[in-house]
Amino acid sequence: MNNMEEYILSFFDTLEMYEDIHNGKNHKEAIRDSIREFLNTKTTGSAYKVYETFFVAYWIGIQNEKNPFLELPQIMNRFEEKAGCLLEKQRDHYVHTIFVFLLGLAIYERNDNFKKNFNEYALNKKNYPDFYITKNEEFFYRWGIASLFHDIAYPLEITLKQANKYLDFIWNYPEKITRKSKIKMELSDFKDFITLPVLKTDARFEEEFFKKYPESKYEFHDDAISILSQSISSNFSLNINEIETNLSDFVEDMKEKSFIDHGFYGAVIMLRWYYHLVKTTNWNPLYFYFPVADSASAIFLHNYYKHVLMKKPFNLECMKVKSHPIAYLLILCDGLQEWNRKGFGENDSINPTITDFDVIINNSKMVIYYRFAKKGDRNVYKNLPTTVSTI
Repeated sequence: MNNMEEYILSFFDTLEMYEDIHNGKNHKEAIRDSIREFLNTKTTGSAYKVYETFFVAYWIGIQNEKNPFLELPQIMNRFEEKAGCLLEKQRDHYVHTIFVFLLGLAIYERNDNFKKNFNEYALNKKNYPDFYITKNEEFFYRWGIASLFHDIAYPLEITLKQANKYLDFIWNYPEKITRKSKIKMELSDFKDFITLPVLKTDARFEEEFFKKYPESKYEFHDDAISILSQSISSNFSLNINEIETNLSDFVEDMKEKSFIDHGFYGAVIMLRWYYHLVKTTNWNPLYFYFPVADSASAIFLHNYYKHVLMKKPFNLECMKVKSHPIAYLLILCDGLQEWNRKGFGENDSINPTITDFDVIINNSKMVIYYRFAKKGDRNVYKNLPTTVSTI
């Protein structure tokens, strides 16, 4: 047993899950066992079991319905395997995502300062009294949906890159040219795609709702851009109007500069799907506007923070854990997870450059040991992530 497995099992020893305790389910054991199998095999098949056990446990709706949160990662995986070979570089994100999820659990389990910051941030009854009171479950839920969904929109990014690569070939005959012509991608019904009319409390639950929120003054927004802007402005003490304008400009930049930010689209997909589930099942709307919106903004920030917020006009410094613990953890783990990543691109080796790893995490440090396939490969990974500060 390596340290990662030891840390994960220790996390599950103390984790409590509401459905297991109150409704006789066995989700914790199922998720834990799927993780142990994955750590032993590290295959796409065992990765699927982790996705399955988690998204079944936290499925909002009728269990025999199709679960899109389980289907979409599989579609992403097939897309990368089949279409990634048409690009010069394209690495796996399906197995990678599971390792990101597990590394975050290990950090939460082993670093008291991170745990303290998350608990102060999320377990605040004045702001959101409906957090899970079961031990460590609020973190497990928010971190799970953020980490397991953070790269889900990669097929959109791959598609645009493929189209532009094909166009480059066309333009370079009969002779190479320096001028670049690009294909622009935009949704014809983008406004409908981001529109999420404000959720209201079901009349049957109004009395209970206003007992918990007697002075409810929440101003909820009716589209994904506004919801993300509210989260970001609140977390980093920024002007919401400036963030909303910047985010709208960012969407236009994607179109004009011919790129897709998979973090943005992944965040919007999550918001759209959870919005539908909360609305159709008449759940408390604050389940959507607090934990789901928090995790969605983390997905968006795992690219946007470095490429936009750390530059003019915002000029933010490296993210501090207390500002947005889930986003912080996602940026950190996503940047560090480099082992067992299969390559699909023309110039990628099908075998991972880093074949294995081990990790040491405690309250004062985190050390990751990478096992390289070849001695010279280690020079590729000299730079550590610089988007977040120390915990």
